[in-house]
Amino acid sequence: MALITVQGASAGAVVNVTVDGAATGELGALLTQFSDTLTGEIGAGTIVGENLVAGSTDLGANSSGYGVITAGGSYTVTGNVGAIVFGGPSTGGLVPSSHVSINANGVTSSFVSVEGGTTGGVQFQAGSGSGAFVAATGDNAYTGDQLAGAGNWTITTGDGNDTIMAGTGINTINAGTGDNLIEVSNGTNYVKSYGNDTIFGGNCAYGQHVTLYGGSSFVTLGVDAYVNDEAGNDQITVGGGSTVIGGTSDNISITDSWGSVFGGTADTISAVGNTVISNSDNANVSVDGSLTFIGGTGQSTITATQSTIFGAAGLDAIITGSGDTLFIATNGSETLNGASSNSALHAFGTNAGTTGTQVFIGGTASDTLVAGVGDATMTGGSGAANVFALRDGLAGANYTITDFGSAAGNFVALLGYSQSDITSAVSGQTTTNGNTTVTLSDNSTITFDNVSSLTASDFHLW
Repeated sequence: MALITVQGASAGAVVNVTVDGAATGELGALLTQFSDTLTGEIGAGTIVGENLVAGSTDLGANSSGYGVITAGGSYTVTGNVGAIVFGGPSTGGLVPSSHVSINANGVTSSFVSVEGGTTGGVQFQAGSGSGAFVAATGDNAYTGDQLAGAGNWTITTGDGNDTIMAGTGINTINAGTGDNLIEVSNGTNYVKSYGNDTIFGGNCAYGQHVTLYGGSSFVTLGVDAYVNDEAGNDQITVGGGSTVIGGTSDNISITDSWGSVFGGTADTISAVGNTVISNSDNANVSVDGSLTFIGGTGQSTITATQSTIFGAAGLDAIITGSGDTLFIATNGSETLNGASSNSALHAFGTNAGTTGTQVFIGGTASDTLVAGVGDATMTGGSGAANVFALRDGLAGANYTITDFGSAAGNFVALLGYSQSDITSAVSGQTTTNGNTTVTLSDNSTITFDNVSSLTASDFHLW
């Protein structure tokens, strides 16, 4: 915390103002710029300063007025007001500590700057015009105009526990590191949250923008919201059409129609509509609608009505689906475990590059598992008529089918091979410890666990 001086009501007069952080920090710089501007305007005679006393003061309708508050109390300011400062008298070294209440609802100017700092905090009511509000210390309360057509405000607070109710204009809110309560039910708001905040506006029909830097916050917004979590451990609930940039260990909920989540680590994500999730690592996902899951690494648990999953190196996806799942692998080692799914899985290993490992595990339905380059282990699951497919010329790798004989109708589909390739593979089969291995024309090998022998009817050309 630092004590700085701001231009007073007349040339040479100053007001003590307290700011959180250093005098040269962000808040100190804002107040210094505010003071420098006022000094120039007072010197030029373009603004008229007045020391205010508690009660009502009308600064007139002609010259722009500058109200100076140096004592606690309730102040109502009307007229053509260009600026208001709140703090304490310039007595050497005294830290302003009184609580101040300012009602600027009757201010008629198009723009007013209200800035200062007292450890006792300030309570401010904005009028219909635009403005800037800076409360550099203490626990403060800002209330914007709730009527349609209100102006646009920039609101900045220090490290106290502040309450901010945005008005109906376009507002920029920079909330400090305290435990802040921010309501954005009206207007279009751009919020930067540095504290452990509660931010809400769930009934708002406008797109709200929130960036979280402090972590451990609660955010509840309406439709078309945008939330960027630069921290973690946040509870984020948004409406349909919203986008969330995940942090670490967040709980993210999209409550309507469709939405998107990008990035994040170890987040829990739920949605009731169609959802796109991209590059989320170690995610726990539950989607009632259709899910598109792109990238991401680590173990992700996915429950969805229907899923399209584009894998990434290091992805270990555990799928539970009531509808079909399409999985498309990319380079690197990837796992798709659909053992708990009761609808069809369609899994495709990558056909790019030269290396990689795929593990595909089917569920209770008829699944199609297509190996790619590199080694692959495929388990059809308890469903009948599973298809295990291989493509000629992609690898020459080692493939293992763990449960080929466990369900009726299972077969191997060979893409790009010939009937003579099947004949040669079957005639050259070898059995070791109850497992049978065949070698294809591109030197790929397929090992069938717990299968003593194979016939040509086990293979189909595709």
